[in-house]
Amino acid sequence: MAQRNETTTPRSRRSRPWPLCALFVGALAVVTACGADTGAQPAPPGASDGGDAAASSVTRSAAHTGRTVPPASRPASSRSATHPVTHSASASVSSAAAAHTTASRPGARRVCSTEQLRLSLGRKDVGAGNVYMPLVLTNTSTATCTLTGFPGVSLLDSAGSAIGDPATRRGASRSTVSLPPGGSASAMLHTLNEGTTDEPCRRTPARIRAYPPDSYTSMTVPARSFRVCGGVFEVESVHSGKGA
Repeated sequence: MAQRNETTTPRSRRSRPWPLCALFVGALAVVTACGADTGAQPAPPGASDGGDAAASSVTRSAAHTGRTVPPASRPASSRSATHPVTHSASASVSSAAAAHTTASRPGARRVCSTEQLRLSLGRKDVGAGNVYMPLVLTNTSTATCTLTGFPGVSLLDSAGSAIGDPATRRGASRSTVSLPPGGSASAMLHTLNEGTTDEPCRRTPARIRAYPPDSYTSMTVPARSFRVCGGVFEVESVHSGKGA
């Protein structure tokens, strides 16, 4: 009897692992099912298989090279790139046409250049302590031109160096003078007669330099007997004619 009980006990021990195996198999089935559910999730709204594959390829390429890879060709980008060039060209043509129209208007003012003018001095007028001498500008070209405002005038010695300050403006600016071919306009120079004041006279100039109105090119003429005295050296606005 004692031997029968000892042989029965080991059989019951060997039968216990079966429930554990069943539990492990069940857990494995659950994990497999979860993996299958995860892979079968639907794509987000608006996504397509082809687009996802291309986007993934572009992203991987950019991450690998460190450069931003542009998306596939977009016709809209090409149109927008060429449009500003066409607009700029149109604007340039319009501006050129407007400038041509302005320059060709019959009423447009043609300023006299130094190439069109001859500089000379008129007759000096002395009276009541004042000295006046007209600075004459004559149109030597075949086209009508205009002069408006004040010339710039200074005195030069024989070496071409300036003597004292340039002339200051006297009076108001006159209206525009139209010079036909051969026509003249003048600007009056003014100073004081020697001894009128205690201010000494400047050195006798060799030439008078003048910049016609609206010009950056100068002209010169022999000063003759003109000399600045009394601390006064003035120039008036141009007006029609050769002066006094």
